[in-house]
Amino acid sequence: MLCKSDQREMGILLVACTLFVLLVAGEVHGSRSHATGEEVKKKFHAPINETSSIRGLIGHVSPHLQDSSDAIVYFAYHGAASAPNGYYGFIGTMDVYGLPLAQGQGSAAAVWISDEGDGAPSSLKNIMIGWDVLPDLYGDSKTHFYIKWTNDGFQSTGCLNLKCNGFQPEKGAAITPGDVIDHVSSPNGAKRNLNLKIIKNGTSGDWLVYCGLDRPPQLIGRFPRSLFTGGFADRAVGITFGGVVSAPITKPTPMGSGYLPTDVKSAASISNIQLVDQNGRAWPVTGDLPKLETNRNAYAVTPIVNGRFYYGGHEQPPMV
Repeated sequence: MLCKSDQREMGILLVACTLFVLLVAGEVHGSRSHATGEEVKKKFHAPINETSSIRGLIGHVSPHLQDSSDAIVYFAYHGAASAPNGYYGFIGTMDVYGLPLAQGQGSAAAVWISDEGDGAPSSLKNIMIGWDVLPDLYGDSKTHFYIKWTNDGFQSTGCLNLKCNGFQPEKGAAITPGDVIDHVSSPNGAKRNLNLKIIKNGTSGDWLVYCGLDRPPQLIGRFPRSLFTGGFADRAVGITFGGVVSAPITKPTPMGSGYLPTDVKSAASISNIQLVDQNGRAWPVTGDLPKLETNRNAYAVTPIVNGRFYYGGHEQPPMV
């Protein structure tokens, strides 16, 4: 069983670092201190350790971070990385929000399925699926459904959405990677749910992607087994889920709904969390999993209770 407490070890911390590398396809140089107000510095300055497993994940939410002296990336998520036989899929539901962001800001919520290999950047293999708001990449501040993948830490393989050969969309699918999600959740009102299922097909070996907006997930496409080498062609080593943001230190970006999870009525959530084993059986996550927070005073996650947790920060005017 994947979800028993004796199988949840702190190995997730290493995988979490790996996933942070993959959210951005570019190298960064550690965060730096700047002359800002003491209150801003205290709450938002949280340097990221520059290791081979941290570099790179930042480029998704901040593709030009390496050119900015102000931008910092923050993340808050849970994950699993201790099943003896690996992981063969994920099922979960995410609230979807709209965020009026400016150039230089980025926010995403996703599940990251990965294998970090030997720890070298080029050995990282990853699939990411979720929603994002990235003005630098899309040229707008709309919410988009997105996927991203790589077989070598974005050295020579992988891309965002359909910008390269790899992900194969299902003909007639209701949603395609890169599509705008027009109707979004209200922090204090109705919620728009993105229902996800990513599962390893036992016959073809493909990673199948199912998605549904306010309805059960339907097959929208696949990542062929042939895209990946090594163990990731057969299974994942870690699965992580939560949020990541980037912005200048003086202009914080909202994660999730923008509300810290101290206010669970307004904060974003990921629920119905299930992990899939080698037999294709989905095991509900009924207890907590390890977490990683860059700065819990600004962006945080709650413990997982009955397959649900809340996450996010740092405020933003409602946008519906």
